[in-house]
Amino acid sequence: MNTELPGCSNYFHRSEEAKCQRRKKCQAPFPTEAFSRAAREMKSEGTKTVTAPVSLEMTFKFGSWNVNSRDLKGGHVDLLRRVDCDVLALQEATKEFHAELAALPLFEWSVSSLTLRPAKPKEKRARHLGCSIFGRSPFRSLSAELLNQLDFPERALVVRTSSAVGQLTICSFHTPPGVNWGEIKPRTLKAIAEWLTLQGGSIVFGIDANAPKTDHPNPLENEWWWDEEPLLLGAAPAHQLRDALRIFFEKRPEALAEIRRQRPHGPLAISHIRGRGSNKTPCRYDFIYVSPDVIVRDVTYLYEEAVEAGSDHALVVACLS
Repeated sequence: MNTELPGCSNYFHRSEEAKCQRRKKCQAPFPTEAFSRAAREMKSEGTKTVTAPVSLEMTFKFGSWNVNSRDLKGGHVDLLRRVDCDVLALQEATKEFHAELAALPLFEWSVSSLTLRPAKPKEKRARHLGCSIFGRSPFRSLSAELLNQLDFPERALVVRTSSAVGQLTICSFHTPPGVNWGEIKPRTLKAIAEWLTLQGGSIVFGIDANAPKTDHPNPLENEWWWDEEPLLLGAAPAHQLRDALRIFFEKRPEALAEIRRQRPHGPLAISHIRGRGSNKTPCRYDFIYVSPDVIVRDVTYLYEEAVEAGSDHALVVACLS
């Protein structure tokens, strides 16, 4: 992986001209003329919902990052400034981390799951780790909720947003690790998958899934810790959303071929190193998923940069339309 941080360029691209063109798309993510026209229409209609024209397209950057329950450091802030996401989903974010990041001029609004479900006085550290979602214009937060059917509802944050081109549901999920929580892990993945089957409209979610065991270039050859995990992450999941990185590779078979050459059994990208000592294993536990109507333009896994900033998980960034 190179260390150049993305506009919407990906480290698989070799052409500097291609990088430049893709970077321009996300440095000016919102078509000014179209966005201004839609904004005027919304203003003229007052609070009435206006259906955007089919031709109106908005490109934005979505990031997902498990910040490893750390205090907010300068490394976190520097990396987030350089990546410059429009929407950011965090996992393992304490209330202090959230508050300090929200106080910086990087985003215009934010929601913490620990505000919706505060940790109780006698609850241990695990219940003090929540999910956060940060955003900025033209996205506007409409409502926020947790999946209260889960054992750890604070690890499943859902924010409904609106923009000039319509509504977008944004989620940040964090699956409790099975080594600590046993069957709560597969129960969580199954419940999220079932919830997604009931949702409509445009959806994007970021997740630290603590799965799969093996992220194989051929998804049919993935290995799993629990039988329920493929319901959310498998080649034929229960819901309609898809893994943004695999969508990206479908459009760039030469990039997938290079990954197969480097790591024949995967992972497709490295987002975490599990185990210790001689048992250390590179894996891909972190994902961005999108509904069928969302276009994936680019995906980047910034593992080395994220570790240097203070986490043990990659910052995953997707350029979407």
